[in-house]
Amino acid sequence: MNSLQNLISDSRVFLYGGIQTLPLTIGGTLLILGLFTANYAILFFLLGFLMVVPLISKLLNVTLESLLLNFPNVLNQFRVKTSDICKVVVPFTTLQNPVRGQEEYVIFSSWLAMILFFVGYLFTNAFELFNRDASQILLNVNTSNQSDVETKTTTRKSQAMIAMASILFFGLIIIGYRLYSGCENGLGVLITALLFSYLGSVWYRLLASVGEDRLSDLFGIANRLLPPSAIENKPIACIPIRT
Repeated sequence: MNSLQNLISDSRVFLYGGIQTLPLTIGGTLLILGLFTANYAILFFLLGFLMVVPLISKLLNVTLESLLLNFPNVLNQFRVKTSDICKVVVPFTTLQNPVRGQEEYVIFSSWLAMILFFVGYLFTNAFELFNRDASQILLNVNTSNQSDVETKTTTRKSQAMIAMASILFFGLIIIGYRLYSGCENGLGVLITALLFSYLGSVWYRLLASVGEDRLSDLFGIANRLLPPSAIENKPIACIPIRT
């Protein structure tokens, strides 16, 4: 019985530790995958995830806090008691210099901003894959190939729907955990969710504007999509053109 209780307790500590370092865990894992597989979509995503988002959240926090100093009633709504578990990087502590909880004005939490940027990016990625047609031009293909195209399109759309539902569920769990831990306040969570999930969507569309989603698709599906013309049963010839 004691061993089972210890196992449950250790699992809870493991989960809490994983959530506490979640932004860096996601970034480190994707960095290794992106470098070892030469996946440019992951590397371009990490450029925004690890550099752009923390910089923007820090600048917005400092700027808005200075602007709201003349409105103490509004500023006090963003006052929360933070601790080391609320930070992206856990502060180094010693017995002589322990980290104690302190009250801060948190409008845009870097931790939550990074996670919601990730959620907004992935949701937009799945949504675009769901809405993408097999081809913008109707081409003549034989019956067997046409049914194969339709089957694969249905599979892609169903997987995209499952991904969108899972991403939304993951985002709600993370928001609930941060509110329960006391690291965030409701108004700050709402503003951060709206701004940085939208920023994740904008970052995806910016990368997707080049290379037909091949520099933005983290699911790796866009690289495998072929138009029906690739399987069209017709002769192909190269005709030289004088320029």
